Amino acid sequence: MPAQSAATALPQVSEWHCSGRRSGWLDEESPQAFIELPTRGMDLRRLSGRQVVASPGRALLHAAHEGYALASPTDRPRRATCLSLPPELLDELAFDFQSMAVHSSTRSALLHWQLRQAEAASLDRDELMLMLVESVLADAREQAGEPAHQHGQGRISPAWERLAVALDERLAEGFTQALSLEQLARDCGASPFHACRVYRSVTGHSLHRQLNRLRLREALFRLPEMRGQLTALALELGFSSHSHFGSAFKAEFGRSPSALHSPDPGLPVAARPGP
Repeated sequence: MPAQSAATALPQVSEWHCSGRRSGWLDEESPQAFIELPTRGMDLRRLSGRQVVASPGRALLHAAHEGYALASPTDRPRRATCLSLPPELLDELAFDFQSMAVHSSTRSALLHWQLRQAEAASLDRDELMLMLVESVLADAREQAGEPAHQHGQGRISPAWERLAVALDERLAEGFTQALSLEQLARDCGASPFHACRVYRSVTGHSLHRQLNRLRLREALFRLPEMRGQLTALALELGFSSHSHFGSAFKAEFGRSPSALHSPDPGLPVAARPGP
């Protein structure tokens, strides 16, 4: 095999989308490691023997030649950005790349958003790709190093992990709805107290925080197609009003939705490093 040039050490970006259909479990495998960043919809994955929900706000790391499975319990359209990572880049990053799902940070979400707006085949786009990969891997390092007992429960039981996944799935299926704790718990076969306690213990954050994260991440990636229709977008995603949506969006991303429509929205959270 001929030696590869330095240009091959850049990630390759692609957009994956499905118009929406229900499906059972399907086995997949990739010859190259890649990062998957959902931007719309949800499905289920089995990564390294664990079932997780793939939805906006999550980053899924897929190791090369390691099989995984996916299933779609809803007929909602699904979209995701995929970053294929050549071995040369993984060596340079010095990261032990393993299949896993992590919560993407606000920094990663903003870099992802900017990458999608960047001009094709530009230096800016190449830099954003590498910054995004580094940011997602930093999220993975941070979360992989977090001991389970940090959330107050010591070792997490398989039953608690299954309940947390079920709650994640229910949130991802219905985050545009006005979900109550009682309804979420009932749909997952638990009491409200137990559901709340288990989810916070397993994930480290509240059900309400995850609900808002799902709504805001979908909003972020739909802004370009909803110019001048922010009130409609807010109501569609389950916010009570335009002002409620605007304040939640600014708290999450450091800028208002309208500010991200400007030609140079800046990087309020995902600030670029200096020279």
